[in-house]
Amino acid sequence: MKRICLVGSAVAVCLLASVAGTAIAASGKSKTTKVPCSVKTTIVPAAGDSAVSPPASQGTEFGSANCGGGLGHGVQADSFTVPDSGDTVAKYTMYFATGSVHGTYDLTPQSSSLNFLATTWTGTMKVTGGTGTWKGVKGTGTMKCSSADGVHTSCKDHLKLKMAG
Repeated sequence: MKRICLVGSAVAVCLLASVAGTAIAASGKSKTTKVPCSVKTTIVPAAGDSAVSPPASQGTEFGSANCGGGLGHGVQADSFTVPDSGDTVAKYTMYFATGSVHGTYDLTPQSSSLNFLATTWTGTMKVTGGTGTWKGVKGTGTMKCSSADGVHTSCKDHLKLKMAG
């Protein structure tokens, strides 16, 4: 009998939590969530090429994206250019099991070593939307990136995401 009461109580709490969550979403209130990500990408050789000749002034990158905040493990794809300013500007999409997040970023080079291909960058990112669970997401973030060879890049992203209410 005691177990039946505990199960009944647990079901009631779940139902109340579900109703409360739906009411908050319907009220238009949104919550900002801080999300750290670790991203590792590699430049893809251009069509007809078998390798990348760094430094690349434009291209496509693919790699892993591992994020907190419920996003999880996934893949990032981006298309970038390096205009005369020297910044790297890109459009990106992160694909996760429950949906995707997309936007833009702008990275400014910070330093180079004696190896002219080794570079670090800092920059900003914008989250302009998403799909699936992340439909309607918006946000901003900062990035710190590095590459030892001009082809493979590692970034630490710090996002502030806001779901539409």
